[in-house]
Amino acid sequence: MVTIRPVADTDCGAIADIYRHYVEHTVATFDYEAPTAADWAAKIAAIRAAGRPFLVAEGSGVGADGVEVGVAGDVFGFAYLGPFRDKRAYDRTAEDTIYLRPGAGGRGIGTSLLAALLDAAEPGNVRQIIAVIAATGGEASIALHLKNGFVEVGRTPAVGYKFDQWIDCVYLQRSVD
Repeated sequence: MVTIRPVADTDCGAIADIYRHYVEHTVATFDYEAPTAADWAAKIAAIRAAGRPFLVAEGSGVGADGVEVGVAGDVFGFAYLGPFRDKRAYDRTAEDTIYLRPGAGGRGIGTSLLAALLDAAEPGNVRQIIAVIAATGGEASIALHLKNGFVEVGRTPAVGYKFDQWIDCVYLQRSVD
């Protein structure tokens, strides 16, 4: 069973570990260096100060399919609404971010995180949510967003370069009702 809850300061190490995998092994993020737990603490503080949600999925250790994916209390994933761009005109537009611990996919955790994130978005603070997803390997993330009311609004070819390849990005958008 998975519980979605607001991030706690003690989650920074688990978040850093989850994200480090994607930095080191995938093109899901264009980061080349994994942020430290201290970097994540600063990001969490900034997101809280902006009045935006930062959530984690905490589990019992067993997925819906009965396969153990960790121990009780483990953080299986995280999601937050960060800034889309730093110009003031974008203040009510957010970019969503969702990452799951390797091996935790396919159990509905991403769906639960995204649904909770959308529920937690305050319409007075967030009017539009943008998802920027690497097209290479991002099929599940794109499908997750489409299933939750996002629509594709554009593609940018060859805008990222990582692991000796050029990567396209898919932009999806959803209004906060």
